Amino acid sequence: MVKVLIVDDNDNNRLTLNLLLEDIAGVEVFEAEDGQVAVEMCVREKFDLIFMDIMMPNLDGFEATKFIKQVQKNCMIIALSALDDQASKNTMLSLGAEDYLTKPVDAELFSTRIKHYLRIITLRNKETTAASQVINPFDTKVYSRSTTFKIDKEEALGEFWDYWLKGEKNIIDLSDCVRLIYGFSLWLLKNDKTFTIVMEESSDKVYMMLLHQGAIKSVIIKNLLLKHFAQAKYILTKEMLSFQLDYEVKKASIEVSDEAKKILGKTHNNTICAAEYIENSAISFMGKIDGLETINDEMDKAILDFEKHPSKQTAMIICDNFQEYANVLEELMDFAHLGFAVQTLINFLSTLTEEQFDNTKVKKLSSMLLNLLHDLASWRENVFITQVARDVHYLDASLLSSCIQIEAIFEEKSADVSGDDDIEFF
Repeated sequence: MVKVLIVDDNDNNRLTLNLLLEDIAGVEVFEAEDGQVAVEMCVREKFDLIFMDIMMPNLDGFEATKFIKQVQKNCMIIALSALDDQASKNTMLSLGAEDYLTKPVDAELFSTRIKHYLRIITLRNKETTAASQVINPFDTKVYSRSTTFKIDKEEALGEFWDYWLKGEKNIIDLSDCVRLIYGFSLWLLKNDKTFTIVMEESSDKVYMMLLHQGAIKSVIIKNLLLKHFAQAKYILTKEMLSFQLDYEVKKASIEVSDEAKKILGKTHNNTICAAEYIENSAISFMGKIDGLETINDEMDKAILDFEKHPSKQTAMIICDNFQEYANVLEELMDFAHLGFAVQTLINFLSTLTEEQFDNTKVKKLSSMLLNLLHDLASWRENVFITQVARDVHYLDASLLSSCIQIEAIFEEKSADVSGDDDIEFF
């Protein structure tokens, strides 16, 4: 069922549109007598199609459209106005309206266009399917389009910078990500390496990949990420560095009701202390949190057993225990970054072979895993038990650092690539 909202302060105009829509199958019609009411309705529920009058009391169609597009970016807004002037049309289209019709509405024209509107809405509501050649390792459900920068000179790298940062893109952490890729790319150019930068996207995420073909050692990339972009969501392979970025949900800049402000306020990602987090979160997961104490004890024994008897089998027991921890973290949606770090560690440990288990490395690995386990136990205690943590995400960067150091134990020593120390960031 397609949900249609008619926004007009004139009763007769709303009635006219209702009559035009009554013979359209699969349509449910709602009404709002002005822009303020329409905004509040859109905060509470989702609409597929909105017919928006421009000249209204309280909140006109321009301001209402601007706000609604911030809370429902996929909603189709069709402007309706007695003002048949180009300036009003351009303004509405620039604010996010997708079409502009003049009143009185021509019945035949309306009938033709509504069929196209509904077809487009149906296509929008279909789940995004995998593009034919997806590059990013995070998700295959991306749009078919992609953007590729073939970087062979510094001017091309400048184009990459301007494309992303010259103008508003509404992507969280975009500047950090672009600056980091720029720094790596500049080093690659100085060392005559060939590479490309590729962007893919879905409805709510952007995936940015630097295809460096193994030209930069992974330990260098990880340490620079920790230093310059510690909150990054990334996947690193030998050939490619991939980032996942989220589109920003912008706060409304116009006056709305107290109820609207209360609902919209829940979308903001602010630092939150443990006591506040527990108070405002469902308690259904607390049983799983209590279960982490048992997992901690089992991991402690598994690590000590691995230190005494290092083998692929004892290493996999450690992985299995960490996996249980990762599964719990995955269910705690607010701790996706922490869960991602643990899962990355599991993936790395599972690749180790018995040939790599010399005494020095085994002792160092066991010690660092026990320290990491202690950190996780402290995190559980400080966030969920005593609730003294000022920020529930205080462990994220520390855990990522520990994982990087653990991987560095087994980093294969190879001939230095000249210029490793010349990677610069600003």
